[in-house]
Amino acid sequence: MKRPFKTMFLLPAVCLIAVTSLAQQSSTLNLTAEQMEEFLLTAKIGPRKPIGIGVNDTSSAVLDNGKLQHRAHVAVVDIAKASFQGTQGTEINFKDSWKFNVAAYELAKLLGFEMVPPSVERKVAGQDAALTWWIDDAMMEGDRKAKNVKAPDMLSFNNQIYAVRVFNQLIYNVDANLTNLLTAKDWNVWMIDHTRAFRLLKTLENPKNLEKSDRKVLIRMRLLDKPMLTSKLKRWLSSSEIDGLLARRDKIVAFFDKEIAAKGEDAVLFDLPSRGF
Repeated sequence: MKRPFKTMFLLPAVCLIAVTSLAQQSSTLNLTAEQMEEFLLTAKIGPRKPIGIGVNDTSSAVLDNGKLQHRAHVAVVDIAKASFQGTQGTEINFKDSWKFNVAAYELAKLLGFEMVPPSVERKVAGQDAALTWWIDDAMMEGDRKAKNVKAPDMLSFNNQIYAVRVFNQLIYNVDANLTNLLTAKDWNVWMIDHTRAFRLLKTLENPKNLEKSDRKVLIRMRLLDKPMLTSKLKRWLSSSEIDGLLARRDKIVAFFDKEIAAKGEDAVLFDLPSRGF
């Protein structure tokens, strides 16, 4: 089934680079997610330019299929270490991989979680990479907080943030920071950069971040199983990473079941409007 996916998505102001008029015109088109994926997979890749944010030397490039130009975020990082000394201490079985950007998008599709832009696997200059649909003109969450910019509908905005937190707990994203959460002009929130997610751990990264859930996502989360996830995600996730995902799913579902029993569904669950995707 086609999932209409409007192209008016946004990326941090610090990351903005001037685009051609044709690329700007792309934001007025109405593409399905499948069409966006196909564009990312097949359009000619122009010269890459550093984004200048983060630690992985990620870049952007203008893609051109002869009819449309649009930017993509290009991630080629693929690091695995037995241990890694980070700002929060030593992490065992450390991974930082482009593969997780694609896995996060594919998992989001399974869940009907419409807050992760399309990301595909493709070779770039001979390197395996994730190409992710570039989001134009956004505000990073850190900037929004610093400027104290308030959404016109705080209930809707807060529900999106609750949904983001659930997804981050599910994928155990250890690098969920304020530069990876973007707010569009229409106040849709988007999640980017999942290269340090999908840890092997079967516990939740921070259970206190769970408060409320999108009803649809919770229903679909209950349906996840090892054969389904293996079929859809085995190209980017190991069997052990899928096991960790399922164990965390169990804890998330158990948490919300307990909350619903104590408070009632209306106090715990909400229904995010579809973005047509």
